[in-house]
Amino acid sequence: MDRTGLLHRVGMKNKIFFSLLGLSLILLFLFYSPILERAGGFLAPEEIGEVEVVIREGSRAIDKDVLIVGLHLMAKVKATRLVIVSHENNSKFPFRRSKLEALLSQELAVLGYKDDQIQVLDVPSEHPITLTEANLVLSQLSKEGIKRVLLVCDGFHTRRSYWAYRQLGMALGIKIFPYPYFNKYQKQPWWEHKRGIRSFITESVKFLYYIFKGYIPLKSLLDP
Repeated sequence: MDRTGLLHRVGMKNKIFFSLLGLSLILLFLFYSPILERAGGFLAPEEIGEVEVVIREGSRAIDKDVLIVGLHLMAKVKATRLVIVSHENNSKFPFRRSKLEALLSQELAVLGYKDDQIQVLDVPSEHPITLTEANLVLSQLSKEGIKRVLLVCDGFHTRRSYWAYRQLGMALGIKIFPYPYFNKYQKQPWWEHKRGIRSFITESVKFLYYIFKGYIPLKSLLDP
């Protein structure tokens, strides 16, 4: 078979796979809430434990609510530092850095934290973004002797981020605890919100894509 024919077959297989995935998701929405609740819980696992560092996963936007959640979680899990990961080079967006510093100054004063307990880590937006981020962040923390971290993620993005961090963390001897944060829609009942439905479908496809490409292990479909 020539190269063109081979590429055509691969393209057809991908179309069939994602068509079946879309059909499965549509059928899922036809069933009642307990199934949807479990499906949402699968994509947004949550586990709390005492850690040394709280990581706010990479994001282009500065969200004050998520920032405050991260700061409050520091006390809950007895962490001594909050690491905020940014996917953009802040030199291109100077207002973002100044806005972040202003928010941090206000909240640190209220909660009694010191400036050196907050760290902003800039990472490049290189594909695969989540895996690239996890590699750079955990490599840095490993050099500092960190062994236990809480990863704060956006809603249904949690499972993919958690597994990207988890598999790299295991190699570095770092235990990862996932913590999903729902800001733009409620976790339950997420299926009653347009953003919730959109996020669930989008993150389901991206999660399976990471498995298909080998970025995260197949066992992430079964393990908690």
